[in-house]
Amino acid sequence: MLPNTKALLTFAGRFLLIFFSILPLWFIFTPAYNHLLVSSANALLPLIEDPHVTTLMSWKHNIVIRRSDIPFTRGMKVRGFTGYLTHFNVILLVALVLAPRKIEWRRRSTILAIALGILFVTHVLYLLIGVKFFEQPELEALRGPAGSLYVWGVNFYLSIASQLLPIVIWMTLYRTIDRIPQRGQTFEAEHSAGRQTE
Repeated sequence: MLPNTKALLTFAGRFLLIFFSILPLWFIFTPAYNHLLVSSANALLPLIEDPHVTTLMSWKHNIVIRRSDIPFTRGMKVRGFTGYLTHFNVILLVALVLAPRKIEWRRRSTILAIALGILFVTHVLYLLIGVKFFEQPELEALRGPAGSLYVWGVNFYLSIASQLLPIVIWMTLYRTIDRIPQRGQTFEAEHSAGRQTE
């Protein structure tokens, strides 16, 4: 077996083990993460709404949209987001960061913190865009070309792009951070350069 093939199989095995270990835990933490997303999105909603009539609420594994300009009636449909579909890619990202071997934990922790921060911002933006353009009670905006394009974009993000995003973030951060020399590596390089000049 070629060394590269062996390393790839080892990475795949570790990735699957970590992924399926985190999966049940994430469903436990989903309500708490939904609450964090809702709090962050509600702080930003007044900036994009005039007048501000929409509020997000976390309810179990869902994020529900409530509008103050529409009276709550028994026949009113509940609109919102299924929380774990919105941020299921967190599990993929964590597994990708933890799966590689022979990476010091300081560098791994840095990559994980930056990557989770980027994903969190993406999740909040998805909620804001969804509230603003998609989950409105009046669906007339979805009948035109722009509305159709938006619906396609949302479906594309949920089906493909949301799962590709962690891979892109992971690859970019590993390449970027690998180019930053560590303190020990810098000292050794300077020391060896000094010996060569002597």
